[in-house]
Amino acid sequence: MKTFSLLKTSPTPVRNRLFLDLLLLLAVTVGVLISANLLLMEDIRHDVAAARIDNAKALVRDEVRALLTPVEQQLLIIRDRLRNADASPPQTQAAARSLNAQLMPSLNHIPQIAGIAFANDRGEEYFLRRDGESWLTRLRSAGENGPFRFQHWSQLDEPGEVKTTQLDYDPRERPWYEEARDLLEQGRDGENDFAWSPPYRFESLDEPGVTVSSGWTGDGQVRVLALDVTLARILDTVDRLPLDSGAGFLFDGQGGVYSDRDDKERSSTKGRFFSAETEHGGPLRFNAIAAWRAAGRPAQQLVRFSSDGRDWWGGFLPLTGDAEDAWIGVAIPVSANLGMLQSRWYLLAITALAILALGVGMAALLVRKYSHQLRELPKRGIDTQDPEADIRALISRGEGTHVEFKSTMRMNLHTGKAGKEIELAWLKGVAAFLNTEGGVLLIGVADDGEMLGLDADGFANDDKCQLHFKNLINSHLGAEYTRFLRLELYRIEDKTIAAVECEPADMPTYLRNKGAESFLIRNGPSNIELPISKALGYIAGRF
Repeated sequence: MKTFSLLKTSPTPVRNRLFLDLLLLLAVTVGVLISANLLLMEDIRHDVAAARIDNAKALVRDEVRALLTPVEQQLLIIRDRLRNADASPPQTQAAARSLNAQLMPSLNHIPQIAGIAFANDRGEEYFLRRDGESWLTRLRSAGENGPFRFQHWSQLDEPGEVKTTQLDYDPRERPWYEEARDLLEQGRDGENDFAWSPPYRFESLDEPGVTVSSGWTGDGQVRVLALDVTLARILDTVDRLPLDSGAGFLFDGQGGVYSDRDDKERSSTKGRFFSAETEHGGPLRFNAIAAWRAAGRPAQQLVRFSSDGRDWWGGFLPLTGDAEDAWIGVAIPVSANLGMLQSRWYLLAITALAILALGVGMAALLVRKYSHQLRELPKRGIDTQDPEADIRALISRGEGTHVEFKSTMRMNLHTGKAGKEIELAWLKGVAAFLNTEGGVLLIGVADDGEMLGLDADGFANDDKCQLHFKNLINSHLGAEYTRFLRLELYRIEDKTIAAVECEPADMPTYLRNKGAESFLIRNGPSNIELPISKALGYIAGRF
């Protein structure tokens, strides 16, 4: 059937022409929506502000999580290493040197970690941090008033000055130890259990921060590992973000603002948390916090306030998930552009009616034009209302550009053993879908369409299967690609089928294995690995 394009383009795939025509329709209808809603100007102001605040909050949240996630991961890695070795806080120089060898690389490669503490319920503690160009360890002996041994290290095997002293300090009374101990008392000592402390002052650096910690029990002892992150480091990350003429800041659950600046926002007190209630008519941050507290400390609701003669919108979210601990605030100025439009609402309303009629006509034309062709577009998702029908339909069509089958997630059916090659096989399909047009990967389905299920993989339950999938994606592709993927497990004919829905990624995806990287695309029913010369050209055109 002969078709035509509203934009008079040359013959192209239906998908491209539909995009161009819908783009034209979108341009028209956006104008209609904006014009019509100017009748409710205050609502539009709120909606626009909500979008800007949400974007700013998402940007801050993602950047802060990108800062803190490696710290959490490193905590679990070191904890498992120490637990498997049945290690205790060292009490001698030789033992400290051995532990230094394990922990110094973490501080070298993850600079946001300000210090590492390792303590037990006897009061023994090992602490390591940078000290300029050298390192500093602090060892505490058991007992109520155990002495502290401070030692500098210019390098791992080059111990320097030693100083022994008494301090009014017990690691068992520190917030990070108490958080980890509470998890243990709740029976939460699993592989991924850890807790962030509320902000407190670090004894070693004399500045505030937060600490992530995890504990375990061995030989009748409670042992806790903790990694410190200063609030200054988090604030520096927030300050560097482009926040649409706004500002980001940190504060605690009681409304105390954290500042690391030597300006009028600084207080005469020793700490860097200040009460917003003591700063009447003060700077932006204090006014934002005062408005937030007056509104009932909302986490989702926008808060409008005034500061220095300007109107602002404020948005707020917890830093580590606990509303009683630290918070992140974002303040964005209220836009004045809509005020000019408000005075001409009647003209815009008349114009909007005419444009709306045109938009309705164009929409009807497009629906009629593409109704038959849209039915021919490939299916790339599973209808959760009737997944069995969708999965059977995909299987009946067989493998193609947007569909791939894999028999198992990790088990080699020929050898009867788990094989890395099986995992890499379906990971290649996921990477190829992400780099091309997306698609659906069905795991538990043979190449000929027979539904085998995932029983051969031997997962204890669905959660274990999903965790295994997540870990492989993080290891071989990267955690940043999980937003383009959705794994669902469906039960069909008493068999579990895994459906991985892949959206096209907005950045190149590389499959990593044993230090090497490969770039794959989908070509028909096959995954094609491109050499670097062709991959560069493809990436330039695709992304």
